[in-house]
Amino acid sequence: MHLLFATIALRPYVFVFLAAFLGISTINFGLRTTLLFALLTYGVAWVCETSSVHNGFPFGLYHYLPTTRGREIWVGDVPFFDSLSFTFLGFASYTVALLLAAPVLGERGDLRLLETRAIRRSWRVTLLAALLMVMVDWVVDPLSVRGERWFLGKIFWYDPPGPHFGVPIANYLGWFFVALITIRIFQWLDFYLGRTTGKPSGIIPTLFWRALLGPFLYVGIVGFGITMLFRIGAAEIAWAAVFIYLPALVLAVHFLTRADLRASAAEVRRHFEDFPYDAPLDPLADGPSGRIGRPDV
Repeated sequence: MHLLFATIALRPYVFVFLAAFLGISTINFGLRTTLLFALLTYGVAWVCETSSVHNGFPFGLYHYLPTTRGREIWVGDVPFFDSLSFTFLGFASYTVALLLAAPVLGERGDLRLLETRAIRRSWRVTLLAALLMVMVDWVVDPLSVRGERWFLGKIFWYDPPGPHFGVPIANYLGWFFVALITIRIFQWLDFYLGRTTGKPSGIIPTLFWRALLGPFLYVGIVGFGITMLFRIGAAEIAWAAVFIYLPALVLAVHFLTRADLRASAAEVRRHFEDFPYDAPLDPLADGPSGRIGRPDV
């Protein structure tokens, strides 16, 4: 237990993001899906990291320095917090992909996501989420290899260093591979554990702006990484990340604030067929076919 508390004290930012993931995922997808996803994703990430530190697959060869053994939890040759990070990174990326792929409805200052089960488990969402997760790593890994310049500390090194600010390209290919696996796990759990007309435990359908909580987590993680890059004097890496994300941010703001943000009556009907426990829509919300309040299902 003393190592657990020491790990939290040493890596508080990881556990803040983890707590946010647990709360947001439970509110939107249910408690069982959230906990099982966290456990399975941690297991997949740990196996892949253990493989990489011994034989270089899938992230490329790197080595953890044993400087924090006895100060935080290690599982084998990998620090506990490192594999744990894949849970909230994968989840946040998935929620952004879902927001971009599903119909949305602006309703009296709220934003409603009108996805279906088919959209939630589609390969289009999987591939987009995996790419979004790799984009996070374009910020996180160059920052991590400079850990001695901030409170992370020097904890690992690539053997040899790579061309992207010290990070090998194999690392990003490995992240895409692991992202595909873990995000498909989430989609599988969400589909098979949610096949019921009853509301899964933990979901809060009436929570205001709940569809944007996961994307806010994604923005928070990326913002933290870019801010830390500026703070440690790695401005060239920080600006590279800004220019990667700036077009996507502008398009997202435009998409979410346009005046005609409406879903069709058919899209509303399909959503409530799959999620009958969701909060009713405002019966005065006007769509392309007139009033599109919740249909009888």
